[in-house]
Amino acid sequence: MKDFEGRDSRRRGRRAHEEDFFGSQGRGRREQKTAQLCRQVLRAVSMALADSGDDVLRELVVHDVEPAPDAGRLMVNVGFSASAGVTSVVEVLGRLEQASSFLRREVAGAVTRKRAPELMFRFVAGAGKGVSE
Repeated sequence: MKDFEGRDSRRRGRRAHEEDFFGSQGRGRREQKTAQLCRQVLRAVSMALADSGDDVLRELVVHDVEPAPDAGRLMVNVGFSASAGVTSVVEVLGRLEQASSFLRREVAGAVTRKRAPELMFRFVAGAGKGVSE
């Protein structure tokens, strides 16, 4: 008869190694997919703002998009273009809030996901320092 005592321990060791290997690979892939989604949302929101009927929103530039805290909710950092007239930050954020459903629909049409991510907006001045949320 064959000795099968050590067989289970060998399998457990191999499975643990595979889970560790594939688990770490899965995290990297998830981060890559989140970064890809953020780039797609940046392009979609930029185009939607440029096509907007609101003069103030057309003057905005999307600096970047980041997960907040994950890909289900994204923080869109916007600021004024160089040629923009001065408008209060509170007014800009109010107009973005009013247009958020329109912008989310545009994002949903641009990305292939089961659910479109929720969008939050932050006005940034200059090189990315947050002014208000």
